[in-house]
Amino acid sequence: MSSLDRPLFPRATGFRRGKTPVLVLALSLVLLAACSVEPLYGSRSSKARGGGVAAIEIAPIKDRVGHVVRNHLIDSLTPAGQPAHPDYRLTFAIEREKTPLLIQLDDHATRFNLTLRARFALADRDGTVVYRDSARATGGYNVVESGFATVAAERDAAEEAARVLSEEILTLILLHLRR
Repeated sequence: MSSLDRPLFPRATGFRRGKTPVLVLALSLVLLAACSVEPLYGSRSSKARGGGVAAIEIAPIKDRVGHVVRNHLIDSLTPAGQPAHPDYRLTFAIEREKTPLLIQLDDHATRFNLTLRARFALADRDGTVVYRDSARATGGYNVVESGFATVAAERDAAEEAARVLSEEILTLILLHLRR
């Protein structure tokens, strides 16, 4: 064996092969143990009151898109039904806006964006608003020669935007309650 085949620092080479993976594993376990990740839908014992997230009453709303948003929120927040003694009451109002996107040379629009904006407020048992925010969702649909198909496409776009809007509202509320 020539001097070129021998390692310069034999102990360092042995150290790298045997103890480095163990050291990296131990260090990563220490860092992982220091992580404070909590599930969003879980409850912290210091903040959970009564039913926690499930103790939110969702106020009724009049229009069809509002019913879709409300039903999605009920399914997500209170799957067992409205609570008997809610800690919070959620009220919201929805505005709907249609914007033409593709306009032909004869000024006939063939594609629209449907934007839903919701302003919502979360009030405690005393009626004091503890959180107020807004959310927005957009859906698109094409205008075709059949009037029925266009109406159905607009309704489908509104329902999909309502589903996305309810998820946005849900996320904002859950993040606020986790503080």
